[in-house]
Amino acid sequence: MVVTAKITSKGQITLPKEVRKLLKVDAGAVVVFEEEDDKVVVRTAKTLREFKGFLKGKAVSTDFDTMRDKAKKYLGGRLGRAKR
Repeated sequence: MVVTAKITSKGQITLPKEVRKLLKVDAGAVVVFEEEDDKVVVRTAKTLREFKGFLKGKAVSTDFDTMRDKAKKYLGGRLGRAKR
């Protein structure tokens, strides 16, 4: 599959429908861009570390267990709404 996307003046792109379908992502999903050799690989975020910065400004400084519980609750709510 070869698809293209245009970069905006703010450095943003819209993932083409074919890519979103392949990654099984929808609005609000988090994707990770990883460098592998001379390529950039796009995949869905699966670990809490990959969500770093996603909740920026949403909570005060707290311990890791509390942060993980809040992230699970937040993402669980988003995923629950998406399936309706």
